[in-house]
Amino acid sequence: MAFRNLAAMGIASVVLATSAVAQNDQKKPEPAKNNFGIKAGLYMPTQSLTRDIFGSTIFVVGLSFDDFSRQADKWRPTVDFDFISGRKDGNKFFAAPVMASMGRVFGSPDDDFRPFVRIGAGLAYFDYSINHPDTSERFSTKRLGFGGSAEAGFFINDKFRLSAKYVLFSKTDEFDFSGLQMTATYNVFKF
Repeated sequence: MAFRNLAAMGIASVVLATSAVAQNDQKKPEPAKNNFGIKAGLYMPTQSLTRDIFGSTIFVVGLSFDDFSRQADKWRPTVDFDFISGRKDGNKFFAAPVMASMGRVFGSPDDDFRPFVRIGAGLAYFDYSINHPDTSERFSTKRLGFGGSAEAGFFINDKFRLSAKYVLFSKTDEFDFSGLQMTATYNVFKF
């Protein structure tokens, strides 16, 4: 009798374990999807010379390609294109950095607010024509430079994110276009 009860409990345990494994196989996580986003915000140069020429804030727009918002607690690749443009008193400045980054989101995909961090590096195209305010010398160039970035922010569901990013650019002539960028990004579609 005891053997029968033990055998029945063993069979029941095997059935329950098999059922649990089958349910886990059916609940596999959805594969990560890439997001295409558009962003806009303000760029604040850190060099006082650049601020004196263009002001303390410059408008920035950009594009973002990422898949790091889906899987929390994993480092995932991202790519950003920014377009920073300023004009004032006959001076013009345009920078187009392309940054390849690694990003990590914290929290559960079900959370409404999820913090994230990213670090990256890349190239930047510079096109400027600037009169130096002290010497009146005109600096004009179109060239490639290097850049790096560190960003922190948070997702508001899967569609929006707000962030602050420090972008470090290689110095060109006497100008350092590095600065702090505050942006809002809207994920337009997934692919």
